[in-house]
Formats: sequence, C-alpha cells, structure tokens
Amino acid sequence: MKTESYSFIDLAKLGRTNWWVPVLTVALIAFLSIISNLPVLLFTGGSLYFRNYHIANAVKDIANAATNPVVSIFAFWLACRKIMRRPFRTLISIDRTFSFRRCLLGAALYLPANVIGLAAMPLYASMRYGAWVVPFHHFEWPHGSGIIAAVFAIISIPFLAFGEELYFRGWLTQTLGQYIRVPLVVVAIVAVAFAAYHTQYDFRGKMLMVISSLGFSALSLRDQRLEFSIGAHSMLNICVVLQTLFLTGPMPRFQTSATVTTFDWFVFTLLKGALPIALMYLILNITRGWFEPNRAAEVADVQPA
Repeated sequence: MKTESYSFIDLAKLGRTNWWVPVLTVALIAFLSIISNLPVLLFTGGSLYFRNYHIANAVKDIANAATNPVVSIFAFWLACRKIMRRPFRTLISIDRTFSFRRCLLGAALYLPANVIGLAAMPLYASMRYGAWVVPFHHFEWPHGSGIIAAVFAIISIPFLAFGEELYFRGWLTQTLGQYIRVPLVVVAIVAVAFAAYHTQYDFRGKMLMVISSLGFSALSLRDQRLEFSIGAHSMLNICVVLQTLFLTGPMPRFQTSATVTTFDWFVFTLLKGALPIALMYLILNITRGWFEPNRAAEVADVQPA
C-alpha cells in the first residue's frame, strides 16, 4: 500500500480538510458550551445571566469550553469521529498514543530549569543595579484557606494544562498548519491566541504568555507529540501557585536609585519564560529526546474513523 508521511503539524491531512471542518468543530464546541451553562441558566432563571452577558463573552465561553478538560476531550473526540474523520489521538501524537511517562519527564525537567531561570533574575538585577536585588516578594507562611485552595489548584492543574495543550498546540496548530505552510507563522498565531485567552493578565503578563506559548510549541513540534509540553505547562502553573502561596510578603527595598527600564523588564521576561524552555530543548537535543521514537505518521497507520 502506498503511504505518505506527515509530521505532527500536518496530521489534519489524515482526515477531512474542507474549510467547513474547523467551522463545524467550533460550532460543536459552542453548542457544548451552551449545554455546560444550562445549570447556571436554570438556577438564575436566565434573566441575570443574559443581563450581564456580552458578545465578547461568547468568544471567551467557546475558548473556555475548548480548554476545559471534560468538555474538550468529549468535543474533540466527537469532532474527530463525526466531522474531521480521523482518530482522536492524532491530536496528541503522531503514533496515536498517550505517554504519561513523557508528561512526568516534561514536568521533572521543567522544575530545575525554572529554578535556574528564577535564580538568573536576581543575578541580572544585581549586576544591572550594582547591588544585591531579589525581584520577588518576601516569604510568608500561608494561611489555612490559602493552603486548601492551593491544593485543589495543584490537583486540577494537570487536567487544565492538558485541555489547553490539546486545543492550542494540538487542534489549533494542526488546523492552521493546513492553510499556513510556514510553521513559525503558525506558532506565532497560536502564541497570540494563547495570550489573548488569558484575559486575567495585563500587557506584561500577556507577553510572558506569548513567550511561554512559543516555548511549548517548540517542545511539542520537536517531540512530535503533546505530552512533554503538557508536563512542562503543568509544572509552570504549579510553580506559579506555589509562588503565590509562599511569596506573599512585601517586595524588598532596592538598595539603589536605578529604575527598572523596559529593557530590564524584557530581560526578566526572557529569563522567566524563555530560559527554562530553552534549557529543556537543549537537554532534549543532547539526549536525542531521551531515546523517544520520533517517527512521522503514515496514512497506512491510520484506519478510517
């Protein structure tokens, strides 16, 4: 049988590639978003909900539904079966498998890489300002309610990271890859969409999200699967939760009159967002991806849905 090899970004070609396929997929996600909001409508009677509802909420609700682990798994499974006509696991890896070990490896490598990135920030600040500067809040013991909230957040983080990676680095990347033949452009568009999705952040926070998304895309495209970036994404969010739990004291006073410039802020963003991912990417290259097989998918591998 004649076969044709595809990389991860091209796996959408294993199914339907008509223009209406992504449209129907988004419509399906929107429909499931409405279904998931039915309890709210029943509880409020609908009046309070629609009185505070805006058009912008519709886009946000669709994105939230697409990244919700429960809704996204069912929505994309159903879309792959009925609309895209390709196996659901082609959204995850080229060999249609899910490696939990690969997720753990991504999380385990991100943790020390992140520590190095955080340690580089005070080193840069101290050299820049001529005095020892720690750009973090002071340590404080958390309160009971904060600990409980952090525990629940840490438990849910891997599932939420899976939903976001499945949507942004999986479906959206593969869908855009059908129409845009330059992977860097696809990765950039996904990064902007990823930053826009995180509406809770200001401009500086969104720039950090852009850099993080570029890194996650680099890992997933290099690995030809999502699990490694899922693990890294999960550990990033866990580190953020732990930082907000323990580093809640006042900021230390700078022992210098120098002001933080836009260039300094950009360097801090690179050290915090790009350096850990770059270190992970380097380790993958040195170890040949930790001996993980990295073959392209072939049409003969995929049975009709």
